[in-house]
Amino acid sequence: MDEWVPVDLIHLSDGQGVSLVLRAVEPHEPRSARVRAECLITTDFMNARLETNIWLDHLEAWEEALRRLGAGEDAGWPQGTRGLELYFHPHERGWLSISVHDPDRLTVGLGLEPAPEWIDEHGAHLQRLRDVCGES
Repeated sequence: MDEWVPVDLIHLSDGQGVSLVLRAVEPHEPRSARVRAECLITTDFMNARLETNIWLDHLEAWEEALRRLGAGEDAGWPQGTRGLELYFHPHERGWLSISVHDPDRLTVGLGLEPAPEWIDEHGAHLQRLRDVCGES
């Protein structure tokens, strides 16, 4: 990784002030299995910033979660970890419920209506992070 550029793996917003962003902000050591990240949660009642990590071996699980969500199924990511976990429940007409759970700091539920093409956009975010991390 010659020059690091922050990459949003997840960027969901309803245009009304509710958003969830999971951004890879910098690598750990060279050839590390993770990148430093921040999870930004914004609603009309809170603004939260959680420092976390994105484990590169969890990227395939995020790809599978996107496939499930595209099929209208619930998805959680990553599964079975100690740190930050996200749960997504798609509803009819594009509404999305999201649960953000960090066992040491915060659990919050959000509801928003992302743009119709959000699944495809997140596939592109995933590929961009893989490219930046040399995981293609």
